[in-house]
Formats: sequence, C-alpha cells, structure tokens
Amino acid sequence: MEWLTLVGTLSGGVLGVGSTLLVESARARRERGTRLEQAQRETYLRFLTALTETEASLLTVSQPASGADVIAAYRAHQILPAYYELLLAAPPAVCDAARGAYGGLRTIRDAIASTGLAAGSSAEWQAVHIPYDSAVRELRNVMRQSVLEGS
Repeated sequence: MEWLTLVGTLSGGVLGVGSTLLVESARARRERGTRLEQAQRETYLRFLTALTETEASLLTVSQPASGADVIAAYRAHQILPAYYELLLAAPPAVCDAARGAYGGLRTIRDAIASTGLAAGSSAEWQAVHIPYDSAVRELRNVMRQSVLEGS
C-alpha cells in the first residue's frame, strides 16, 4: 500500500509540473507573437512616415534646386534605414509593395535632381508622381492586410 501512495504522489507531481510547463509555454508563445506583431506595426509606421516626410521634403525643394539640395532633402528623414528595417521585419508581400513605393520615391528624387522637375500638374510631374502614389496606396493595403492576418 505504501508503494501505491508513493507512485500516486509522484504521478500527480509529474502531471502537475508537466501541465504547468505546457500552459507557460503556450502563454510565452502568445506573448512573443503579440510583441512581434507590435514591432511589425511600428516598423510599418516608421517606413510610411519616412516615405511621407521624404516626399514632402522633395516637394519643397522641387522648385529648380541643386542636386545637393535634393539629396539632402531625400536623406533628411532616414528613408533608407526605415526601408531596410522594413525588409527585415515584413512578410514578402509587404516587402514587394514597399520596394515599389521606395522605387517610385527614388524616381521622383532623380527627376527633380536631374531635370529640375517642379511639383505641380505638368504631364512630366504626373508621369512620375502617379505611379508613386499608386504604389504607396498599394503598400498601405498590403500592410493593412498583413496586420489583419496577423502575419
């Protein structure tokens, strides 16, 4: 009878510790997922902010400006580090959409720097700005979908 009590006590202890470890593991996994989702959202926000602020700076200097002024305006809001951070943290669909938006912004930068293109309603401006604007809208949609899916 003494053995039966000992075996029962030991079995209960093993089951108790095992179930506690299982529950703790699930909780830690859930918390890690929540932290990763939050970090991803913050990365998305930093990139979108850098895109918007960089575009605004480029529009400000788009009145015929020197190439150095254009480059300074482009670099002022840390768009490249935000882009690289996004490429590390985002799923492939978001990275692809970000690549399109980033490329569109570079096209605007290059057009302003090389041709002195001024922001406005000219056909030349529309030719570089409309694709960028479409790429940014697509990026926002893909980011929103990524957040909703939790990926």
